[in-house]
Amino acid sequence: MKLDSTLVKEIREAVGDGSRAAKFRLLRRVSDACVDLSRADIRSTFHQVLREHGRVPVAICVAATLEARRERIDYWGMAWAREVLALLPGWTPGNKERAHIEDGIHPTAICDYAGDLICLTSENITR
Repeated sequence: MKLDSTLVKEIREAVGDGSRAAKFRLLRRVSDACVDLSRADIRSTFHQVLREHGRVPVAICVAATLEARRERIDYWGMAWAREVLALLPGWTPGNKERAHIEDGIHPTAICDYAGDLICLTSENITR
């Protein structure tokens, strides 16, 4: 599994120099995106949230959620999630929990509403 080079570049730029300030800036962006993603109507508003917050924070939220729900979902997106999370050096389980989407709908629904993002940001995943 290989991530799209543009997404990798965007995540690395968001991580910055790895300083504490850069980490907290990214965490703030992720937290803001997570709030907007944690809604029961996310299926209809996902693309709007993606436009508003950008690919990096939304991808991190989706990856953290896929990892947390790994026993309940089909595994086609797990390699993508691991690759995204691997680009975040020093992220603790608490940071991943902060990025976890609580949409209140069935755990596998994320594969439907975020599937296009996963496919478009990977070089060899198809649904």
